[in-house]
Amino acid sequence: MSKSTTSAGAKPPSLFRQRNFALLFTSQTGSLFGTQITYVAVPLTAVLLLHATPLEAGLLGALETLPFLLFGLFVGVRLDRQARRPVMIAADAVRAVALAWIPVAHALGVLNIGQLFAVVFVVGTMTVFFDLALQSYTPGLIGRDRLPEANAKMQVSDSAAQVAGPGAAGVLISAIGAPTAILVDAASYVLSFLAVAGLPADKTPEPRPGARSGSIRASIREGFAAIGRHPMLRWPTSAAVTVNLFSGALMSVFFLYLVHVGMDAAQVGLIVAVGSSGALLGALLTDRLTGWFGVGPMMITAMALPVVGYLVLAAVTGHSPAAVGAVAAGSFVVQFGIPVFNVNVVSFRQICTPDELLGRVTATARTGVLGAFSIGSLLGGALGSASGLRTTILVAAGGTLMVAAVLLFSPVRTVRRLHELSADPGSDAVLDADLTIHQQTS
Repeated sequence: MSKSTTSAGAKPPSLFRQRNFALLFTSQTGSLFGTQITYVAVPLTAVLLLHATPLEAGLLGALETLPFLLFGLFVGVRLDRQARRPVMIAADAVRAVALAWIPVAHALGVLNIGQLFAVVFVVGTMTVFFDLALQSYTPGLIGRDRLPEANAKMQVSDSAAQVAGPGAAGVLISAIGAPTAILVDAASYVLSFLAVAGLPADKTPEPRPGARSGSIRASIREGFAAIGRHPMLRWPTSAAVTVNLFSGALMSVFFLYLVHVGMDAAQVGLIVAVGSSGALLGALLTDRLTGWFGVGPMMITAMALPVVGYLVLAAVTGHSPAAVGAVAAGSFVVQFGIPVFNVNVVSFRQICTPDELLGRVTATARTGVLGAFSIGSLLGGALGSASGLRTTILVAAGGTLMVAAVLLFSPVRTVRRLHELSADPGSDAVLDADLTIHQQTS
């Protein structure tokens, strides 16, 4: 496993010069761009070729994230009891084969909506395994002192895929058809499989001294307890979960509100594109911004930025060019803050969590975030029906501002650099007495 060997004060070499990170980045970038193609191609296959009903289309979308809610906590337990790299390799292989079935079945004339449901569910389940294994495997591969930089580069790749992927998917689908285009995503998982297979093997995490092997339920409780006891896990995770509750509520009425004020599809598309460019710029500048202003202050700022965008959205009442420009600018601001917050939350989690708990802590956090978004979507839809779309947007803005304010008065605000989380193990602001932080590897 790769470790940082840079002496104190010297600027470390680019992560792209590390073979291990280059392979990991290749794996993620290829699969992320492939996923954007499937994100467009699968629904089009369902609607245009299989004549899916609205209910079937909704179920297809739900099956993408349902596996995380069903299996995430159990997968986290499993990953703390075995090596993570073999899980990543197996997940990539299954995803490639499952997606490849869609164009094959279409060519054979046997594709139906049930098969599409099955493929989406299988791919979603394997993504749970891969994503949790990836976040648990990366600290040992890169070295915890380089995690913020590594996560920022990964976030740039993700944001770039979200900006360029849908457009490329549209061109590809127009040229060869939606089912055949999915082969590109299958090929991206083959590329990821080969890249991960070239990475060094990891070992099964060693249990903490004195720890006893418990039941799955007890192991899951340990994941929750690890987050609850450690201030640098508890506060950012609680903020992420709560803000996703309000984000889900906002997104449940976002497109309806734009249509309600008279915007057409082209205007909505422009707003989404501008927002995506904000996410890309935020990802590109995350490392620099946190270096200038400090990790804690930037996380709090990033949490507060969506409030501005939400209030701008609520103030718009028409579809004039000025209104479209205002909403697009607001969307840019909202999306700009997301990667800044995400990169640092993931880095907090990876740095502050012992290796033998990392799978469970990651699974607990991710399940909480996804579950909160789903619940928020339901609540937002209900509130929009009962009190109006604008009211829902204002509630989301107020709730998000509340989360930012709470984070402002938490220990997170004192963190200037992520290496502080392990540089002073005795600091009350950083370390809870019940949970130790692994030291940096130099």
